[in-house]
Amino acid sequence: MLEIANEIMNNINDIKYGWYDKKGKVHYHISEGFPNKFKFQSCEELEKSRIGICWETVELTRKYLEEKEIPCKTYFFVIPNINLFCHSVLVINDNKNYFWLENSFKDLKGIRQYNSLQLLFNDVLSNFHLIVGRKKFNIENIKIYEYSKPKDKLNCVLFYLHCFNGKNITNEYLPEYLKNIK
Repeated sequence: MLEIANEIMNNINDIKYGWYDKKGKVHYHISEGFPNKFKFQSCEELEKSRIGICWETVELTRKYLEEKEIPCKTYFFVIPNINLFCHSVLVINDNKNYFWLENSFKDLKGIRQYNSLQLLFNDVLSNFHLIVGRKKFNIENIKIYEYSKPKDKLNCVLFYLHCFNGKNITNEYLPEYLKNIK
């Protein structure tokens, strides 16, 4: 499984972080207009453009894993009401270890291995400041959702709603993280 995951990561390694607006213009940073202008690319569009945000690269990774019949789970970390502070994470599990496959952020790119999902989430939470561009935020406000594969071509609001309709697992994981950092 890890060999296949490495092969997939090598295949998506050249995807640059950025997003397309509804007019087809590329943006390399999340900006104020993002929620209203963002156009979610299909996996095929992302394979061609090689520019995407975490939501899109997670879905392309999911597609490749499904083709190899490797199950995965996806998680959405978000600070509600500051919707630009979010990140999607894809996780695979071999019944012994959990693997975070990250491609969106250059400081975090790669495959990380953990003994538990809690330890994996602790690492995501510890690095959330990198994910949101080192802007100030209260870690206690983060919500964590396990979400299923979204429909193609969702806009930003519909993607958020899709994730919010997933399973809210915040209370299972955030308190332990907060206890360990105090």
